[in-house]
Order: sequence, then structure tokens, then C-alpha cells
Amino acid sequence: MENRLILGFALAAFGTLILPIGDALAKYLGTLDYHVFHVVWGRWASHLVILTPVLLLRHGPKAWIPERAGLHSLRALVMVSATALYFFALRTLPLADAAAILFCAPLIITALSGMVLGEHVGPRRWIAVVVGLGGMLLIVRPGLGAGYDEDSQWGGLLALLATLALSGYFLLTRKLARRTPAAVTLWYMALVATAVTTPAALWVWHAPDLEAALMMFGIGAVMTLGHFFIIGALDHIEASAMAPLTYLEIVTATAIGYFWFGDFPDALTWAGCAVVIGAGLFVFTRERAAARRAHAPAP
Repeated sequence: MENRLILGFALAAFGTLILPIGDALAKYLGTLDYHVFHVVWGRWASHLVILTPVLLLRHGPKAWIPERAGLHSLRALVMVSATALYFFALRTLPLADAAAILFCAPLIITALSGMVLGEHVGPRRWIAVVVGLGGMLLIVRPGLGAGYDEDSQWGGLLALLATLALSGYFLLTRKLARRTPAAVTLWYMALVATAVTTPAALWVWHAPDLEAALMMFGIGAVMTLGHFFIIGALDHIEASAMAPLTYLEIVTATAIGYFWFGDFPDALTWAGCAVVIGAGLFVFTRERAAARRAHAPAP
């Protein structure tokens, strides 16, 4: 049992730690003047190429169209929007700052879960949401020019919009409630995403050189690998136990941002990040406690 837990946490941690590598590649492609639409298409097209043989081997052709395909398609469109907004944000925002803003997603999900899913959100969790969003303002700093220029503030706004879209994606994932195998879900999302981004990519297309083509493929490969490790971890640990590990992304994002792009978060960004993570962990512990009470045997 202990070995299974260790393996589960190791898989989840590794999957989480490598995800910012894909973001870094997308950010670097922006410095080479490849349009975001082009990069987003490359990310999802490579994802589709990698997943197609996996899907066929594990589930066969019967898995092409998942149950509740309409809801899956909507979720894919929301995720494509989140990807595009986030890649646009990375053009002007340091990796660590953008990752820290994404950490607001659990707070936004908490705020919206009452309206969308009919879940009860108590006053303590609402306070955590407000505090966490205050921490996000320390990162974005709207209207403050000192040390954080106008382009970066626009990048922060785009990252926040990406976080809203990502929250919608997770809410739709909850609604689907494990009705479809993970590999089928990932493949169908990649199929829809590639289909809807192809016209936009053709509109801004210029043939990538070998380096850029490998980087676009690398984004899809890293994201696919990261998600497979995270999905594999779910065979050994509960999803709720894995939730706090998502904050490990800040480690890789900070390291890559510093060594590759020369960016390092300032004191206010670290303070905002600490507030957001603290609020997120509080929400996580409250939700886990509520889940335990709900499943506790009646006296």
C-alpha cells in the first residue's frame, strides 16, 4: 500500500513539474515571431498525432466518438480558448507570474460551483476565494506601472481570462464525471481542438523551420506526457490527495523563467503567489473535510 502511494505521488509530481516546459517552448516560439494561432495548432495537432495510436491500441475504433460528444466538444472549445489566451499572455508575462495566476483556478471553480453544479459553498470558502483573488491582484497589479509595465499588465489580464476558461473546463470535467476513459477524453479534445484551430493557423501560416517544428511537436509531447503521468497517478492515489501537488508547477516555471528568459519573480509576486496558494490549500482542505463528512457512515 505504501509503495502504491509513493508511486502515485511520484507520478503526479513528475507530471506536474514537466508541464511548464511546454509553456516555455510556446513562449520561446513567440520570440521567433510564430503567431499564437500557429503555436496553438501545433500544440494540439501533435497531441492528436501522439494519442491516435494509443487510443487505437487501448480502446479500438469504437472509441472515436465518446458518450455525450456535445459536452465533450464544448469542453474542448473551452480548453482551446484557455490555451490560446495563456499563450498570448506568455508573450509579455514571465512564466512564474503566469503560472501563479493559473493557481486561482481552484478558487474560481469554488466560486462558480454553486451556480453551475449546485454545490454548497460556505462562508469560509467564500472568504478564501476573496483573499486568494486579492493575492492575484498582487501579481497582476492593475494600474501600477512601477516594475510592471503596461504590456505585462495586459498579459496578466489575458492569463486571468485563461484561468477563467480553465475553470470552465474543470467544471465541465466534473459534469462529465468519469463517464469516458481518460485516453478517449484527451484524444477527442485534441481532435476538436485541431479541427477548430486549423483555419486560424492557415490564416497566419508560414512554414516553420526544423527547430520550430520540433518545438511545436515538443509542446504537444510534453503536455501529453504530463497528463498521462497525472492520469497514471490516479490509479494509486485519490484525486483529492493529488490536488496540492499542482502548485509544484511554480518550481519549474520559476527555474525555466530564470535560466532561459532571465525572469525572476519580485517580492510582491512571491507574496501574491503565497496568498493564492494558501487560499487554494484552505479551499482544498475544506472540500476534503466536507467530502469525508458526506461519506461518513450514519451514527
